[in-house]
Amino acid sequence: MTWDSWLNEKRFTLFRSAIIQEQFIQCITDHTPQEGSILEAGFGFGTTTELLRDMKFEIDAFDLEPIAVKNASDRFPKLSGKLYVGDILNEESYNNNKSYDTIIHQGVLEHFNDNDIMKILKIQSGKCKNIVFDIPNSQRQNTEDEGDGTRFETPQFWELIIEKSGLNFKRYGRNCDYGNDMLPKELLKYNSDLMREIGRSSIFVVEGLQQ
Repeated sequence: MTWDSWLNEKRFTLFRSAIIQEQFIQCITDHTPQEGSILEAGFGFGTTTELLRDMKFEIDAFDLEPIAVKNASDRFPKLSGKLYVGDILNEESYNNNKSYDTIIHQGVLEHFNDNDIMKILKIQSGKCKNIVFDIPNSQRQNTEDEGDGTRFETPQFWELIIEKSGLNFKRYGRNCDYGNDMLPKELLKYNSDLMREIGRSSIFVVEGLQQ
């Protein structure tokens, strides 16, 4: 499915996003000061952006697709003026000289080649204190629900590419394909050893250069 079709046909409610992204959002809030500044690079439906705005973070967000900006602005009027069209590979899309506490993205980097991934991380690390990103990994069994060109790499692949970028990081995880509802809450936390090892998505916290 093309991205334009995906953005128009799939619809994530705030309720659904809050449930399925709980671990990712918790990781963001754990690594961002209260009411701190966040930039979301590739916001898609804008549900994560709106949830973080509602939590009193200072939020900006961009997406490559103009339809994403229009749809999210229509759905979430309080994001007015905070959403814009931008290219994750273009340094000018990062609000020029502005720096952020945290830059986030989910379901984005797995659509780029290795060199572009390292370029993105290099740009973003110079604009923030932390990068928090989430990607599907090779342990995901249902791969049909993702966009065109998704790469399902191992967690170790992502560790290596971040190391090649010369950056420090910590790896976490979230969600299992099956049995999530049978696990105790402690084991479901993004920073549990279990989620790190068997989570169907990997969450990385990468140290930026604006410490």
